[in-house]
Amino acid sequence: MNCILCNKPFIKGQKIVKHPDGDMHLSCVEAENKRIDAMDLEIAKTQEQIDIAESKDDFYKFCRYMDPAFFTDAKWHLKLAAEYMQQLALKEIPMLLVSMAPRAGKSYIVSLFHAWLIGKFPEDSSMRNSYAGELAEKFSYDIREMIQKPKYLNVFPEIKLKDNRKSINDWAVETARDSTYFCAGVGGAILGKGCRRIATLDDPIKNIEAAMSETIIDAVWNWYTSTHVSRMESGCSELHVATRWSRRDPIGRIIRDKKLEQIEPFVYRCGNAIAIVIPALIDGKSFCEEIHTTEEYLYIKSITEDFIWEAEYMQNPIESKGLLFPVEELKRFSLKEIDGKSYDAIIGFTDTADEGTDYLSSPVGKKIGEYTYITDVVFTQDPIEITEPLVAQQIIDSECELMKVESNSGGKSFALNVEKLIKGKSTCDVVFEPQTANKETRILMNAGYIKKHFWFREDYAPGSDYDHFMRALTSYVRLGKNKHDDAPDSVTGLAEYVKLLNGKTEKKKPPVGYYTDSELQDKGYKPYEIKQIKKTMCKPWERVK
Repeated sequence: MNCILCNKPFIKGQKIVKHPDGDMHLSCVEAENKRIDAMDLEIAKTQEQIDIAESKDDFYKFCRYMDPAFFTDAKWHLKLAAEYMQQLALKEIPMLLVSMAPRAGKSYIVSLFHAWLIGKFPEDSSMRNSYAGELAEKFSYDIREMIQKPKYLNVFPEIKLKDNRKSINDWAVETARDSTYFCAGVGGAILGKGCRRIATLDDPIKNIEAAMSETIIDAVWNWYTSTHVSRMESGCSELHVATRWSRRDPIGRIIRDKKLEQIEPFVYRCGNAIAIVIPALIDGKSFCEEIHTTEEYLYIKSITEDFIWEAEYMQNPIESKGLLFPVEELKRFSLKEIDGKSYDAIIGFTDTADEGTDYLSSPVGKKIGEYTYITDVVFTQDPIEITEPLVAQQIIDSECELMKVESNSGGKSFALNVEKLIKGKSTCDVVFEPQTANKETRILMNAGYIKKHFWFREDYAPGSDYDHFMRALTSYVRLGKNKHDDAPDSVTGLAEYVKLLNGKTEKKKPPVGYYTDSELQDKGYKPYEIKQIKKTMCKPWERVK
């Protein structure tokens, strides 16, 4: 009997490997295994060479080659994003807007995108800015690490960092004409640099708190239009990657008033931009079970405020899902616009804090005709020994004439103490009254009146009581969970008070002659009316007997 591999006879003492098809010399088996391993290795090398060659010109294949464990077939959304990023890099489209749920891999693929751009277009420059300088620098560090890895150098072996251009926020490779990559945080300076290939704005708004702040969201837009855009050279393409927090965020303003045309699932054309929008749940199921399972997303949804879930996970801006007082629906003014204008009355309403985490909210409005202009606000969680003097000083400084205090929770004693504090310094009428109607119903019933007849300042300072008040007011949801309702509750109280006084706050025709305060009170004039009358009162010697 011969070995089925070499067809040579077996010699006594040789090791034999038994097999159903026939016996084999052990040495022959070992030699055959080595031959097969060598062939597999050659095939693998050939496949790797193919992958390397294709990665030079195909961004998604580059991603698969660099990290095959992460870029699986299940993550279809990354393949979709990569295809449009490649079109952006080749200038087939001028602008790409990408919005996905957290942890979807969008920042990672953008880092790989910039690494690929460096290899593909080594003479060009790109920039990537984010909400904070620290985050922008982290992205920069990640990319710089990527382009020095052996796998990357297999694809782009000519890429090498310049020794004299290694600053983390502005560095270059040896083939670059100037900067290869530079970055900054929103608000930071970018001087003397030009971006030729791709300008990326990656998560310019940090979180929901920033999204709810008018001052922050406007500052982001102003920085984008002034600093970010000013660094773009002619023909430079734009990539925006962000959670769709608000209609007033950069993506929202870019697509505002533009027709959305769906060109394939989750992809839209809007003007000259392409938008990719991928929500966490699609028809009630996770968009990608490898990112989060459906059960995990449903749990996250159950513990998250509705409007935050819609914005952060479903990419529906906060204004689109039940906000009762969205910023864009409120009337705005600056103090200088009403400075010097005559008014009917200055009216305030104070909602004292019920519990430890509640806010005292005290808006004061200047009533001019049918409109009420909210000129001043106290909005704080400070204890009563601090808030009583604060409201008293607010009454004095704003020249408030009528102040109503809700007396449900210690409001009566609060009002009496404030009245004592302003004695001799203000003639304001401080009244108190309990509120028995359902709070949510009152807010809903008065929302239309507030949006039509109330004006809110746009010139308040960031971090001020007015700023915190506006954030609380504009984050109140129509139906759902509201952690705090003090701002909308106090504005509702003021609206009800204004409506009650309508027709009673118009200035009465002043009496002819000169009268003392007590004489005017005897004639039925209120303190706020006396204050107005004395501005136009005749001289004592002109007094009519």
